[in-house]
Amino acid sequence: MKSHVIWLTACAFSLVLYQSVALEHGSAVFELLTSDCPTEPVSAEAVAAQSEPECSLLCTLSSECRLSVYLTDRAVCYRLSAMPPLTGSCGSRMVARRKLLASEVTVGPSAPTSATPASSLSEASVIQNLSSNFVLWYNFKKSFNNFVNQSVYQAEPVNVTEQSPVDGVRLQGSSGSYVKVSTAGFSKYFASGKQYSMFFQGKFSCNSVDKCISSFLDVNNPTNPTNLYIKSGGNIKARVQFTSGTYISKTWTSGCAGDSVERLMSFGINFGGTDFVFNAYYNGSMINSIDTSTSVVGGNFINVHNNLLIGSCMSAAIQPFDGWLQCWALLTGNLDAAQFDQLRNVCSL
Repeated sequence: MKSHVIWLTACAFSLVLYQSVALEHGSAVFELLTSDCPTEPVSAEAVAAQSEPECSLLCTLSSECRLSVYLTDRAVCYRLSAMPPLTGSCGSRMVARRKLLASEVTVGPSAPTSATPASSLSEASVIQNLSSNFVLWYNFKKSFNNFVNQSVYQAEPVNVTEQSPVDGVRLQGSSGSYVKVSTAGFSKYFASGKQYSMFFQGKFSCNSVDKCISSFLDVNNPTNPTNLYIKSGGNIKARVQFTSGTYISKTWTSGCAGDSVERLMSFGINFGGTDFVFNAYYNGSMINSIDTSTSVVGGNFINVHNNLLIGSCMSAAIQPFDGWLQCWALLTGNLDAAQFDQLRNVCSL
């Protein structure tokens, strides 16, 4: 009992040494530990994280995490459910933050909504705000992880040699260079009657070729995919392939300049269950559709959504992406302009 009292007293004393300014990540509030940090080796699973804010984000997304520990020299993150019994000094290579319980936070921002100014939202708060909708969210400026759920659908770079914390992942327009995600069973998100949204942001040029953004396809039969691409004139085109053989496509006019200058662009599309929604999102504005096509093709499409390729459509008619991939998202339901704005602004942080 005496040792227990001493331990509680030590913990209470260490609280005085915490920084007075909390670090906010969405609805989670963290305090930086300046003493009594966990000793190594840390008794938790290590996950890769390219930065300390990413480690805090991982802790934010876990309901069980109470302490994020980031080792700067190894770029690894630990998420602990409680303060370990053995603690020591906080070295220069360790950044540890304690996530406060709701009862410990007396003042804080209200939960974000689609009406919340996009510029005031962190990546974590946007994910939490749309948590019931998010399926995939990749921020290639940070990592290849699916930030919605780190344990599933991690992206795999294929012949990608350049990654920047400012611009993202660079693809050179080669048919063998793209980002791949194994998405077996994803046809459930693209079944007739289902609503979904896609969002993309990147830095590229709208030169005189059809340029692939992303495609869901069967790599053994890639001729009838669900894809998203930029047409040679700068317009945006999306196509969804149902397992029944029916497909629907729609084109929106974007006004993307048809030259070789690389510009930062973001756009989002909604599928309403039976057709693509008339308006699409482009750089903060809603743009109009200019055509729609529906047809039926023969074949077996049971595996049509088993692979996601970002940057490649495996088509001779649609060229591979050349430019910077920054963010890509798939969500259930349909987003409004304010919610697309949130994704755009978070990706631009």
